[in-house]
Amino acid sequence: MIRYALLRTVLDPLLVLAGPAGLVRLEFLPRAWEYHTHAHALARRYFPAPPDGGPLAVHEDPGAFADLRTQLAEYFTAGRTAFTVELDLRGTPFQLRVWRRLLAIPYGKTRTYGQIARALRKPNATRAVGQAAGRNPLPILVPCHRLVGKGGSLVGFAAGVSTKARLLRLEGHTLGESARIEEPRLF
Repeated sequence: MIRYALLRTVLDPLLVLAGPAGLVRLEFLPRAWEYHTHAHALARRYFPAPPDGGPLAVHEDPGAFADLRTQLAEYFTAGRTAFTVELDLRGTPFQLRVWRRLLAIPYGKTRTYGQIARALRKPNATRAVGQAAGRNPLPILVPCHRLVGKGGSLVGFAAGVSTKARLLRLEGHTLGESARIEEPRLF
């Protein structure tokens, strides 16, 4: 059975989708009213149709994600630095290698796209690392927000660079002497 739920967080709501082997998707969903339709579309993308040709069993089940909800709440209040929920990462072999490297970036630290490419022994694959990070299906849990551009610049994040800055600040980053992202101002 495939389960999904909408988790409300201090950032945007998060749509979470899981199968029998663990979480397959965690997605920032600013337009939360679409989450049922979106969850079913994601389930069709990640899981094959049943062999009997019947419909895929996809159900909303907020209770199934109680542990994830608790861990995210602890993370957002700086009480958790690592997650222990089961992940079911699905991607190309290169994407999986990149995502595993991202999982190794410690809380409160950053790495550049180039550093990850060199760690994978593919020093010319900086853009490919960026593309793999951009397709990360489990942001926050697979911490692609800890990837920065050359010189520490904030570049690329599926939920927006301002969300990336908020996550990094949550983890204790000052983002350099001058903020590369300006907080919204009323006047």
